[in-house]
Amino acid sequence: FGAVKVTPRNYYRMLQSKQNALLFPGGVREVFHGKDEAYQLFWPKEPDFVRTAVRFNATIIPISSVGAADSANIVMDGSDLVNLPFGIGDNLLKQSKKTISARFDASNEDELFVPPMFTPKIPARNYFVFGTPFETQSIHHKNNDDIQTLYQDVQDELNRGFKDILRSREKDKYATDNIQRLTYERVTGKQAPTFSIQDI
Repeated sequence: FGAVKVTPRNYYRMLQSKQNALLFPGGVREVFHGKDEAYQLFWPKEPDFVRTAVRFNATIIPISSVGAADSANIVMDGSDLVNLPFGIGDNLLKQSKKTISARFDASNEDELFVPPMFTPKIPARNYFVFGTPFETQSIHHKNNDDIQTLYQDVQDELNRGFKDILRSREKDKYATDNIQRLTYERVTGKQAPTFSIQDI
């Protein structure tokens, strides 16, 4: 495992050299999501990462994750903070514009690099679902229609994963009672049970 700077060139080179890559296409927009935007996708219009994956016949495996957004209570999101008076919001906006965008076709002003203000909660249980893999060998990277269709299919599979987890975790009695879950795990030394994988 490791990390590299997010740039189109680094992503291209990783796939070109047959390395595995874990990519968050939504970038900072999803990480710094608003108050009522948990478990939503905010992907760019251009399907560049899919086109590159197709170019090198890479398999795309969607991974849906639920839990992190439930571990904090957002008091003010980025759009609230940049509207604060007394120059506070203006300063935050200036700092955001100085941050270099990872996308070659986007300017620094296209994304808001302002983390939300939040209060922490007891860490929520996290769930991960690996979706249906998408093979790309039969698609040509210059076929825009096929690329766009695949791009949408990957998003649909991720959203399906979110919905499946959110529905299934209603059967997990430790999903919302974090104190009971942590107590159980501390006393037994085992992970608290959850819903069956068959429920997904």
